[in-house]
Amino acid sequence: MTVIPLGVPRVWAVVMSAAGHRCHCTGACGSRHSDSGLQCDETTEQSALLAAPADLTLTTAAAAAVPAGELLAWCTDCHRKAAARQRRDARERARRETAEPAGLFDL
Repeated sequence: MTVIPLGVPRVWAVVMSAAGHRCHCTGACGSRHSDSGLQCDETTEQSALLAAPADLTLTTAAAAAVPAGELLAWCTDCHRKAAARQRRDARERARRETAEPAGLFDL
């Protein structure tokens, strides 16, 4: 039985249909999903899937503006882990791009 969220928006239905009602994750969460052909095997038959953009660091407003054709199906576990990895990577990029403060003898 497909798990459908209450008040299903049309966008969710379009995203799930395009994804074959299966989580799209192919490793963004850190798992190789090697037991299921290199793609997460969670489906709407087993759990509620989310429709979200590939860039999980977007603000809520920016994510809401992503066209339905660019949204992906995510199971909650892959979504949580992929979002954490993307936030960590964004922090690391920002840290590397930030100029080093002047040292005591650099003045």
